Amino acid sequence: MIIPKDTPFKVLKYLSRLNDANSLPVRYEKEKVIIYLVDNNYIIKKGKSISASADFTFKYGEFILPFYEKIHSFIDRFNIQYIEDYCTIFDFECLFQIEDDSDKLIEFTFQQILTKYFKSSKYTKKNSNLATAIKAVVGIEYFIEDDKDQQFLRVLYPKNKTRFIILCENIDRLRKPRHEYIEFWYAGGRNTIQLQFIPKPTSPILYLFDWDFDGLNIYNHIKQNYFPTLTAFIPTNFESLMEKQDEVRHHRSKWGNDNFLQFLNDNEKNIAETLVKTNNIIEEQKIHLTTENLINNAIN
Repeated sequence: MIIPKDTPFKVLKYLSRLNDANSLPVRYEKEKVIIYLVDNNYIIKKGKSISASADFTFKYGEFILPFYEKIHSFIDRFNIQYIEDYCTIFDFECLFQIEDDSDKLIEFTFQQILTKYFKSSKYTKKNSNLATAIKAVVGIEYFIEDDKDQQFLRVLYPKNKTRFIILCENIDRLRKPRHEYIEFWYAGGRNTIQLQFIPKPTSPILYLFDWDFDGLNIYNHIKQNYFPTLTAFIPTNFESLMEKQDEVRHHRSKWGNDNFLQFLNDNEKNIAETLVKTNNIIEEQKIHLTTENLINNAIN
């Protein structure tokens, strides 16, 4: 049995309910997978009801359940329940590929993503639920062609001569009072394409970010493509800042593969490996910028 790629996920949800309830009102009877199951007597249609035959549970468990569980887990991980009733298996397979390539797609336009993964630049519109889900999976707030602010680097200059530059993943640091000697930069989270136009920094440059899967991959992307001398801002007593990623409200960046570790120095790798092993993260907002911390970062 092969489930057609144009099968809506809501049909798999329907079959999952049928497996649990054994009988349901007839729905989606024109869908290919339903027609197949009826024609082969795995489900029995009687009037306005459909019931599962004795062989349905086996067929469901072998061919349908794996698709259902993989997609259901993916939806929960990215908190994109709004696409459950609108997207097909093909759509989700494309989203799986987008997740695998997410660190490479920061500088892709919406139409480039559609062309590469959905085989058509007109596959869906920018205001669709699927487009919103694509942004969630890539980890961006805007497609690069839409966010006009991404043409600019935001800078908060210090009161005195710059001794350190801190590139921030989040803009909140630039909304705080001006520092004595730290120059804060904000380029827009994942949308960092404008960094290619910035002259080589003349002061030590550090990256202040959420120590999670997305944050570390963005850090590596910036370091490899724009600022080779960039180092992560190492928090003092980092163990005290750790918190379980599943307990952080609205946290969507879950630990995936550990490919990012190969690009980290020893200090960075020590923190990252500890976080991955313990299923913890460190939120950037909890990292304090103290004189001691800055000196330690400068030495390291």
